[in-house]
Amino acid sequence: MMRQATIGMRQAVLALMTLGWAVTAQAQMTVYSDEEDYTYESREGLEFGLNIGVYRGYPLAAYFYDGSGLNELGLTNVNAQVWSIDDRLRQLQSQQQSHPVSGILNEFPNWQLESLPLMQYRPAMFFGLKTAKFWNPETALVLHVDAIQMTAEGAWTLSTGLLPDQGQGSLDIRTYPILGKEQRLNVALGYRTSVYLAEGASWGLELGGMANAVSIEENYVVLTPTVGNSRYEVDLLTSVNVGSGQLTAANNLLTQWGMGFYGSAGIDLDFEEGGHIELNARVSRDNLMLGLNETRGWNIAVFLTWMMPSEFGNFARASF
Repeated sequence: MMRQATIGMRQAVLALMTLGWAVTAQAQMTVYSDEEDYTYESREGLEFGLNIGVYRGYPLAAYFYDGSGLNELGLTNVNAQVWSIDDRLRQLQSQQQSHPVSGILNEFPNWQLESLPLMQYRPAMFFGLKTAKFWNPETALVLHVDAIQMTAEGAWTLSTGLLPDQGQGSLDIRTYPILGKEQRLNVALGYRTSVYLAEGASWGLELGGMANAVSIEENYVVLTPTVGNSRYEVDLLTSVNVGSGQLTAANNLLTQWGMGFYGSAGIDLDFEEGGHIELNARVSRDNLMLGLNETRGWNIAVFLTWMMPSEFGNFARASF
């Protein structure tokens, strides 16, 4: 009898333990299945954004504007020509005596070009648009279209044939600037992924192809008189003139498209109201086509992107 009672008590205790475990397990499952305790980030569909940043061009491409006379525009621009500095100044002096630069050159008895410039691009601002097709926060196809106004610059020297001031050296050497201006259009198509960094922040990585086109706008030298602060520009990029007389500047000369690739990395921050801000650094290996010159080199950009929320009206109301 005692043995049967003991067995019964054991069975009762085991049943109570099993019931208690089941209740506990059911309570835990209820907590973890409560969807209100979790926030799931969802990002899919089309998004549009604005790019603004700073662009640094590959310096060797700037030598198209060095005034050597060795650079050609090609058959697509047969009505324009690129002069060397020496040929253009002598043409101006011989055919336009009333031009202020001719007056400057007439003061030099035996002037000649002393050296050509070392060229480079100034850092430039760029603006653009971005479109992204998201399947999830880690997978997207992106398209960038960016426009950049570039300026190439350098300094060349002219030997005047005069004795130097204050007896310094045996030659009087003057230094003058030379500039070239162009517009670039970059179109990039790539794959984007992201890596979680913290709540509301992630690393963004992109890799893809890039096409670029260049519109050549200006190429000129600047001369100043011995006395005074006046600046006179002489165009090296002119329309073809079959006769004699004044030459007119040529501009907006389109060249062929060049192909390359790019990679970028940055930080993506999201707002509670919607939308994202991205801070990116991009490096591209581009094939730049300037006339008949083909230059492969690395270009660098640092830029900010504002990805607009899909419900822009709701975002604006929440912000203001």
